[in-house]
Amino acid sequence: MNFKGTIVGGCLVAIALVACQNVADVVTPEPSPQMAKASGKSYSDLKEGHGVYMKQCAQCHEHRVPSSTTLPEWHDKVSAMSAIAGLSKVEEKSLQTYLDEFTDR
Repeated sequence: MNFKGTIVGGCLVAIALVACQNVADVVTPEPSPQMAKASGKSYSDLKEGHGVYMKQCAQCHEHRVPSSTTLPEWHDKVSAMSAIAGLSKVEEKSLQTYLDEFTDR
């Protein structure tokens, strides 16, 4: 390998590491009983919604903090993606309940 190839290869590795680090730094919040009590929502609904988010949404999308999208945008996205992801109405409702708690209105 020549010098130019070494530099290009090194740059690609560095970019990949930075990209992985950024995704790994994103934390999708887990619901807690205290959070459920404060929100007036069922802890089991929040927990179920978090599970749907992690299992279904994260199959194709990076784990993002749900507050990175507005509430109306989430409603549109969940409605549009539910059929594609094969979510039941119960799963869709739990997912939306979870997202509602972590979204800046």
